[in-house]
Amino acid sequence: MAPTIEPTSVQRRARRAYELARLRAAALGVVPLALVVAAAALVSHRAGAALSFGAVAVVAGGFMLWYGRGPQRAVLPGLAAGSLPLALALCANHAHACGSQACASLCLPACAIGGVLAGLMVARTAARRRAGVAFWASASAVAVAIGAMGCACIGSSGVAGLVVGYAAGVVPGALRRLWQLRQPSSLGR
Repeated sequence: MAPTIEPTSVQRRARRAYELARLRAAALGVVPLALVVAAAALVSHRAGAALSFGAVAVVAGGFMLWYGRGPQRAVLPGLAAGSLPLALALCANHAHACGSQACASLCLPACAIGGVLAGLMVARTAARRRAGVAFWASASAVAVAIGAMGCACIGSSGVAGLVVGYAAGVVPGALRRLWQLRQPSSLGR
């Protein structure tokens, strides 16, 4: 059995300083996420739900930024993609089509269409970058959490519409990427 070497106090301090610097950079990196969350909570009719989903996005984004690699590179594209369903849902929530006989909410279609657009945006970005699974999963988590802040305007059905729409947009791109990875390379021919 090989002897274990204990890190010296200098190595421990260097490691601690390195991790603290990464943590500070991650905390600074989540500021744009926090600003989007604050704006959504101010505009939303359900500020509590927006803050709940926003907290998930900020914590997940902070962890991804601290962790680095693929997840770190996925935070900004996830924020951009999630902003589509967020904006559509918040606009639809303020523009109801009501008449004397009935009131039609545009929130659910806005959430589903926004989800499809967000899924397509993440799939396109991931394909262009030839990203791995960590990027796909991280960008998806941020995009859905950001979009859910607005889609919670009609409760769980709005969030479900977002998730179904998102899957409809991202799954074909993910399957296409998996298919490309399984094909033999044409470079060796």
